[in-house]
Amino acid sequence: MLQPLIKTTTEPSRKGLRAALAVVLGFSALLPSLDAQACAACGCTLSKDWGTQGISTTPGFTADLSYFYINQSQQRIGTSSASQAQINALAAAGQEIEDYTTTRITTAALSYTGDTWGLTTNLPFVQRTHGTYGAGAYPATTSYLTSSDNSIGDVSFIGRYTGLSADKTAGLIAGIKLPTGNTNATFNDGVTALDRSLQIGTGSTDIILGGYTTGAIDTYGWFVQGTVQHAVATKSIAGADYRPGDAYSLNTGMRYAKFGSKFSPMLQLNIIHRRPDTGAAATPPDALTSGPATGGTLAYLAPGIMARVGGGTSVYGFVQLPVYQNVNSLQLSARYTLSLGVRQSF
Repeated sequence: MLQPLIKTTTEPSRKGLRAALAVVLGFSALLPSLDAQACAACGCTLSKDWGTQGISTTPGFTADLSYFYINQSQQRIGTSSASQAQINALAAAGQEIEDYTTTRITTAALSYTGDTWGLTTNLPFVQRTHGTYGAGAYPATTSYLTSSDNSIGDVSFIGRYTGLSADKTAGLIAGIKLPTGNTNATFNDGVTALDRSLQIGTGSTDIILGGYTTGAIDTYGWFVQGTVQHAVATKSIAGADYRPGDAYSLNTGMRYAKFGSKFSPMLQLNIIHRRPDTGAAATPPDALTSGPATGGTLAYLAPGIMARVGGGTSVYGFVQLPVYQNVNSLQLSARYTLSLGVRQSF
């Protein structure tokens, strides 16, 4: 069973504080690009794999069901919102102007935590809708296309080793993402293939490597975590290859442990740098500069809260707010993202 987050004394014990820290860590961005490999401007940088950070102090299983929402409707170029003049210039040069992308992800995760190792399986169900004016057609709607796809996404298996230190405050992460998601969706005309970067599955087998460390200052717990995700095998469709760009994540956060074991306010800073996608099926380069049209660097401030409702059950919620966005070419970004979930320890 999940151990109490802190003891109800003035000064929490080391064991209790370590468990409290683990709650914060579990929400850090272990899997920043599993749910949203498609573009730099996606904000999927919160993890649902609490066991990655050793949330269970004794061996056992945990199940987690989470919901993620992101609505990308803001046009951005570099670090600023795109002006109408910039959009018009790109459209006149023949670049595709996308209108919106809305993604909803429901992920079921099952974790096992041992003494010094653990394993988490993540099974996402992805719902994505998209609209685009097409290449060179904006602002006319004569070539406007939409898409809607709902299916199982890319399954991942994440292993963790917590034996780097005697108190388990440092560990290693290693995992694999499999190409189980759909890569054959089309637009509403039934003929035009949806961009590879917008398909529910990336079509690639990826490895994930990383590490973390934790600590405490008085009643505040902190963590630092870093991961890298790299595609080691890709799948071509109709002879066109596609490789999603590598994703590098650095996350730090803190938790205030003075409210007892029922409520845990948290705050994270999630940073992700995504390299441009490559291959014949990747998004074409910028029509004016010939530079990449995917990839970029994002930073999100994410306040959240976790509440224990009894019987080994916890509920949680986070809102991610962008504090820095620097994207290549013209990309859609979100003004916020929302994550909600429930977790059960056995």
